[in-house]
Amino acid sequence: MRVEDHEYRMWSTRRSKLGADIQKGLNEMPIQPGSRVLYLGAASGTTVSHVSDIVGPHGIIYAVEFSPRVPRKLLQLSETRTNVFPIVSDADTQPDTHP
Repeated sequence: MRVEDHEYRMWSTRRSKLGADIQKGLNEMPIQPGSRVLYLGAASGTTVSHVSDIVGPHGIIYAVEFSPRVPRKLLQLSETRTNVFPIVSDADTQPDTHP
């Protein structure tokens, strides 16, 4: 939903642990504007898109997903959000091959 110059989106707490923590009254938000975030298990990018909003244009999200089937939406998301860098790889194997 758009109100004036602001966009508001639903954040399902059933699909996002971070969203659920915020709803339950997270004491201190570890992700701030300008943060650099390594997000493991990015899946389709639902939570990643919200984190992208939080870190803003000066923050970066390295979104890692190992399943080659899931990240189609994640890759599409990275086309419209310049602070999201998708990595389709297993973060636990072959550390010498990651930049």
